[in-house]
Amino acid sequence: MTTLSETFRRPAQAALIALLASATLGFGTVALAQDEDLSDNEVCLECHADEERAAPDADSTRPQVHQPDGSFFVEDHEMWSCNDCHTYIEEIPHADGVTDMEVDCTNCHDEEPTK
Repeated sequence: MTTLSETFRRPAQAALIALLASATLGFGTVALAQDEDLSDNEVCLECHADEERAAPDADSTRPQVHQPDGSFFVEDHEMWSCNDCHTYIEEIPHADGVTDMEVDCTNCHDEEPTK
């Protein structure tokens, strides 16, 4: 014969297992963030909205593309996604060393733009 405590214990175990399984699957979704659409600027801005966007200090001849608010100095650039220029970004979270890489403007321009 089943006691009252055993009757309530089994559904509680099942509920606990279901809760743990859903939490595990939920965290697994976060771990698979590389499935994000990298051509969507909003995906990039989830982390980078408050960052300063300036030309690298190492090259003073390179023009600054972004205004401090994140918009572009040259209107022609507005139609492109972040990933169109930052082609080395292939996953979220980004691979080690990616932040040290630079945009290659000659992917679109015939020669490297200068100030």
